[in-house]
Amino acid sequence: MKILIVDDDRTIHLAYTKPLKKSGHEVLSAYDGPEALEMAVAHQPEIIVLDLTMPGMDGRDICKQLKNAPDTKQIKIIMLTAKDTQHDRLLGVELGADEYLTKPCSIFYLEMAINKIIRKM
Repeated sequence: MKILIVDDDRTIHLAYTKPLKKSGHEVLSAYDGPEALEMAVAHQPEIIVLDLTMPGMDGRDICKQLKNAPDTKQIKIIMLTAKDTQHDRLLGVELGADEYLTKPCSIFYLEMAINKIIRKM
């Protein structure tokens, strides 16, 4: 499975890339919104792990653009964020997120969410 991790925090990439690769996934990284959109179109990942709070373009805008574009609307999105209010969760679902996880999040829970999406595909 090709997975794109989008987060401005490099420690998130470090924490998840190696275990996901060890599980057999191809892992790509983007550190801001424009790079994420470009990589989503160019590489067509099956899943994007997306942070909500990033400078410039936040995860909501990225999610909205991905779900509204014909080339990327099929990509599954896991929102991974420190925002844990009911409003944030509802907004994530309304924007098209397939899963919503809160930081800190162990690799175990991220892999569970990925496997849940894979089973539904």
